[in-house]
Amino acid sequence: MKIIHTSDWHLGSSLGESSRAYEHGKFLEFLTETVREEQADALIVAGDIYDSANPSTDCQHMFFSFLARLVQTFPKLNVIITSGNHDSPSRLGIGREMAEFMNIHIVTRIELKEDRTPDLERLIFPLKEADGRIRAYCAAVPFIRRADLPASYGQNEHYHEDSFVNALYTLHRDLLAFMKQKAVNGEKLIVMDHTTVHGIQGVSAIHEESEHPILIGNVESIPADIFDGFDYAALGHIHLSSNLGVKTETPVVYSGSVIPMSFSEKHYSHGVEVVSIDTTDKLTFRQVKIPRAVEVLTIPEELKPLEEVLKELEELPVTGLKSEEYPFVEVQYQTEGADARVAGRIREALTGKEVRLIKITRSLKSGVNSKAGETEDSNVDLADLDPMKAENVFKMFYRSIFANNEAPDSLCDEFVKALDQVRQKVE
Repeated sequence: MKIIHTSDWHLGSSLGESSRAYEHGKFLEFLTETVREEQADALIVAGDIYDSANPSTDCQHMFFSFLARLVQTFPKLNVIITSGNHDSPSRLGIGREMAEFMNIHIVTRIELKEDRTPDLERLIFPLKEADGRIRAYCAAVPFIRRADLPASYGQNEHYHEDSFVNALYTLHRDLLAFMKQKAVNGEKLIVMDHTTVHGIQGVSAIHEESEHPILIGNVESIPADIFDGFDYAALGHIHLSSNLGVKTETPVVYSGSVIPMSFSEKHYSHGVEVVSIDTTDKLTFRQVKIPRAVEVLTIPEELKPLEEVLKELEELPVTGLKSEEYPFVEVQYQTEGADARVAGRIREALTGKEVRLIKITRSLKSGVNSKAGETEDSNVDLADLDPMKAENVFKMFYRSIFANNEAPDSLCDEFVKALDQVRQKVE
């Protein structure tokens, strides 16, 4: 059996004012061809299908048209999709009932039973080979906010000091136990999540390169051992593809975003994970790289004075690219002071060139007391602000107003939820 794991499509996204629709169209063509070449039995997508909670009509049409073509071409393909923090559960869930008839399962919410516990049956799906044999079970966990699980859930368990993370532990333990009851013939147990994991060396560096850390109440991320017992954890949210399971019993794998979402991601190796279960029931996985349809460039790669940069821009070749293939470009230069004419000079140097100018970054030379060659970036991009820092600023403001008293956890939780809602609307 072969399973394709992908996530973080961010359909409808843009870079500057430029649409990424052409790149996404090329990715969906690649994905269809990869399903064919790998003779895949299943496709699992771990969240952030859309870039916005309010995707455009064209964006939704791209998504559902792709699904329709996919199942028409591969009628026995198992397809499981969960929502991420960018997705609106109601918007992504449109047509969910009809999709079920095509063996497409879209999970956007944790449904609760009458006793206020999660309905585990609605989160677990068999993965079948073409002959109908079940080779694995997949637990499809959408992005979960604090309000999605009742406070009483897991209160008798003691996995974590934070009550919500404790509830997440309980959910995964209950899912694992429920799946083991089904897997009477040794079927593999796979779990999908859209979240941030900590507790493994190197994750902090990955956080710095991701879009924005997910905040769960006052907790930035969850421990990796929450996935212990599963055979594979298919994760979304972190845009850098990575296997974080090197110190756990379970492979904890981020497939990463499918295109570079910013200039900081231009050197990422974007791809999808192909998970294989062989005839001896051994599970392995490998990345299949996604061809880059449009380049994302910083010119020059190393800081140079403005005059050298302008010369380099003027010497850019013209090769006959189609307009939708023009690279996205960030121009950076080093200077000793501000000059209002720079933007105009850069645009003039790029006249007739096959590029789309997205960003101009100016770095000031340091003062005489600084180390030689040291620079400072004069630009601050609000989209790059870390939500954890925003929460710390909120706490400092509270202390300054209320005589150094600490902000209550409940108030911090409300601030984090408001921040998350505003960020979704902005993005």
